[in-house]
Amino acid sequence: MTWTKRYHYPGDVEEGYYFDIGTYVCKNHFNDDFLNNYIGNNGIRGICSYCDKRLVVIELEAVLTLIAVGLSYIYEDPLDSRYYNKDTKYGFDGNIQPFEELWWDDPFDLRIEDGKLLEDVSNQLYTDQLYCEKNEFGSHQDYLDELWSHFKEVLKHKARFAFHFSNTFRKWNLSDPSDILHQVAATILHHNMISTLKENTILYRARQHTTENEVTGAAKIASLPNFLNKTAGRMNAAGISLFYCSKNKNVTIKEVVSKKRTTMPYYSTAIFRNAEAIRLVDLTKLPDTPSVFDESNNQSIDIIYFMHSFVEEVSLPVLQKDSILEYLQTQVITEYIRYNPDLNVDGMIYHSAKDSKSKNIVLFYNHEDSLDKLKFSKSSIKTSLVKDL
Repeated sequence: MTWTKRYHYPGDVEEGYYFDIGTYVCKNHFNDDFLNNYIGNNGIRGICSYCDKRLVVIELEAVLTLIAVGLSYIYEDPLDSRYYNKDTKYGFDGNIQPFEELWWDDPFDLRIEDGKLLEDVSNQLYTDQLYCEKNEFGSHQDYLDELWSHFKEVLKHKARFAFHFSNTFRKWNLSDPSDILHQVAATILHHNMISTLKENTILYRARQHTTENEVTGAAKIASLPNFLNKTAGRMNAAGISLFYCSKNKNVTIKEVVSKKRTTMPYYSTAIFRNAEAIRLVDLTKLPDTPSVFDESNNQSIDIIYFMHSFVEEVSLPVLQKDSILEYLQTQVITEYIRYNPDLNVDGMIYHSAKDSKSKNIVLFYNHEDSLDKLKFSKSSIKTSLVKDL
């Protein structure tokens, strides 16, 4: 049984696993970026014991330790979580497997083609205990996905303003809908998804309008006064004015200007600059989903995977006829971020719905704030015909 924790004394666990093989392996034998990058970053020049090439190699024991981390992340001993069931093959409820069945399925899609390497890895990892998947009956990721769906369902069809009453809107297997907001905020803080917009950054703003000389100064292209803001936006409810902008002029135009608005044949762009540095939640700063072999970060796999889905949904294009309902969840999350003292930010960065490779910015500035806190360049006003786009 080589896939076991080492001990100094009984009950005193030393971190790591015990393997004894003495061979070296290069990164040409595993179909996994994390393992291959680990070999490349931590190995030395030498001869691979399996392809006899002189490359960057590492002791196979180091790779085995990482694979064991992945196995421990996904699988557990059924004694720890399953009920006894004498009528099943292995005496437990659920899908129970011995190691040889588990490994035969290539659970990590490593595609080890060298016969000797596959034999060495299998022999070193082999143990005679039974295994079951920890998430066989549902993962934290499943929980988050269902909680997000429940949150949207409550907002759209049950309660706009009272969804936080947990006993009223709690589902049997979920906490109250507002818990998804706490999950999002905790992830933003834990993964440092906050960026600073440097002082004097150029911010492009656009407006489509009816007459050619309509935009003559900052007040005509800044955030609308609240009483004029009768249409909901992606991040704001009707009556709540925010400052949407971008560092990219073309992206700003794409987001704002539409040739379908035939009664508005003109559009204008202008430049604002922030008078001082601004803290922003950066939804484009989400880290990649960690590898199961990454012991330092694999506990974040579920929440990061969910956040990637969440961020993608925040930036999805929405048809105008659906916007009242489809913008509800992003409006609520924006307000939660805006007024959350733990985050202490003045806006958000998110992917453009018109160009996924570009970024938009929304500042939590109403009409008066955008005039007071941003510097305006009157000479930057450029008015053009929509038909010329």
